[in-house]
Amino acid sequence: MSTTEARPEPGTGAMRVLCVGDVVGEEAAGWLAGRIPQLRDEHGLDWVVVNAENCAVTGPNPMDGFGMTVEVIDQLLDAGVDAITGGNHSWDGPDVDKILSYPQVVRPLNLDEDRGQGLLTLRRGQTTLTVMNLLSPTAELPGMAAPMPRPLWPSWCQITADHDLPGAVVIDLHGESPWEKASFAAAIDGQVAGVVGTHTHDPTLRGHLLPGGTGYVAELGMTGRLGHTGGGFDPMHFVAKLRGEDHTALPAYTLAQGPLALGAVVLHIDATGASTAVTRIS
Repeated sequence: MSTTEARPEPGTGAMRVLCVGDVVGEEAAGWLAGRIPQLRDEHGLDWVVVNAENCAVTGPNPMDGFGMTVEVIDQLLDAGVDAITGGNHSWDGPDVDKILSYPQVVRPLNLDEDRGQGLLTLRRGQTTLTVMNLLSPTAELPGMAAPMPRPLWPSWCQITADHDLPGAVVIDLHGESPWEKASFAAAIDGQVAGVVGTHTHDPTLRGHLLPGGTGYVAELGMTGRLGHTGGGFDPMHFVAKLRGEDHTALPAYTLAQGPLALGAVVLHIDATGASTAVTRIS
């Protein structure tokens, strides 16, 4: 597949793909797992893709103390999640080797890592979906265990030269800048079914249908308890970093205690692999 080709091959079957933003904490993961069957029925979902890089607290500092555990990933998969994506926190915590060995877990592709996979192709009936995870250099945080990602555009050109991308392609783009995400989505419009942004935890209102058939949303938002500034946890470590203070000397961070919220959209994809609607759900 070259960088100038139009969308994925026809005949993949129309589908609806639920894309869920950063799940924050074990409680939120359990809440989401309990909702998956209802969401499947209510929205006629064919596939469920969840960013779970924050689904477990594995350390005292939110900059490098999130991540995933085997128990939580098993809970999500048992509930019917088809693919689990990540980002800079995919390497946090003691279970990283086991987590990256799961066939349903997709870690960022555009970096040097022998463990795990950055692409996952799913097939069921007439539908074929390829899930890709990319990490922007803008998502770098102090102390992060993740390898440094390569820039997005050269990475995309290399990926399309090296890999077949069958069916409809949905990319979880984990990054800080809405403009970078928008520019990337526009640059590959027509080559993928969807680009969904994650990482900042604060959902953007609009979903966009680009001229070539790519559905785009800058930020899915987090899935977890509201409170503080909306990220799902007390931001005191980030405040200290902003002030130039030693954020590593602070007490362990705590998760928010407000109402549970879902950050998610449904991509409606036709049989040619083009998105026809981007629907935000809560």
